[in-house]
Amino acid sequence: MNPSDVQSLVSTVDELIFSHTGEHLDDLQQAILEGAFDHQKYAEIAKKNHRSEKYIKDLAAKLWQTISAALGEEVSKSNIKSALQRYCFNLYNNNVVNGVQINRGNICNKLPENELKESEVYQQVKLEAVTELVKEGLSVEQIARVLKLSLEVVQHEIQKSGTGVANNLE
Repeated sequence: MNPSDVQSLVSTVDELIFSHTGEHLDDLQQAILEGAFDHQKYAEIAKKNHRSEKYIKDLAAKLWQTISAALGEEVSKSNIKSALQRYCFNLYNNNVVNGVQINRGNICNKLPENELKESEVYQQVKLEAVTELVKEGLSVEQIARVLKLSLEVVQHEIQKSGTGVANNLE
């Protein structure tokens, strides 16, 4: 991971923690996150920061607990990136996380662009839903809005399906 991506992720976590606790990450917590994003072992993080491995592990455990509480899911060194991706994915697609309405102008804007892209599986599920939604009587515009797809993609999927629902394109 390049250094600017790591800094973006650390900044995102810092803002997440601040919004949850009112406190920013300290230098050592930031170093733990940077190490986690770069797949470093705790011993390596400890050595770079002139601390004992036990101290780093203890501090990291508290950090993961705080992030877990803020994200509403169990977070560890090994799943921090995927947890952030899920959190931001939920923000961008639902504007609701843990039952709370979230403003789209948020901390996830700092994540590297490639971290926010939808999975191919999710995209495929959305495309498969297009034909069924047309059969239920939704307009192309409604489907595009609900599935957060462009009109062109929805129209293409309907035409590609060849199920006789293409006349609903108007």
